[in-house]
Amino acid sequence: MALFFVNSLMTISIIGFYSGYFFRKKDQNRHRLFNSIGILANLSAAVYLLGMKYLLGGIAEHQIYPTAPEFIIHIHRFFAAITLVLMLCMGYLGWKRKRNLHVKLHYIFLPLYTIVYISGLFLFQSKPL
Repeated sequence: MALFFVNSLMTISIIGFYSGYFFRKKDQNRHRLFNSIGILANLSAAVYLLGMKYLLGGIAEHQIYPTAPEFIIHIHRFFAAITLVLMLCMGYLGWKRKRNLHVKLHYIFLPLYTIVYISGLFLFQSKPL
């Protein structure tokens, strides 16, 4: 159930980011709304995962099991952390209306976030191997 919750939040976030991207030139209010939803869903999932891992006994205690070797999981987490920082930077830059850097970062953020999202779907499962 925990993995379903995390994957659901991450799915909401990627839908929010791509919906926001779609409205970037057409409707700035929808662009802000969808990207805010994406950020909030992503942060909720990240806090939930970190809480499980470090405060509640580990992710295996909540029936989330890796399907790949540990070094692959560490690579996934490394890029997820970079993506999280990029997401927060983009949110801040958008909020402050620093359009030039905000626009440049989306060329890195969206593909990287998509890769991290898809890899997360395949790297974890709810049953032990």
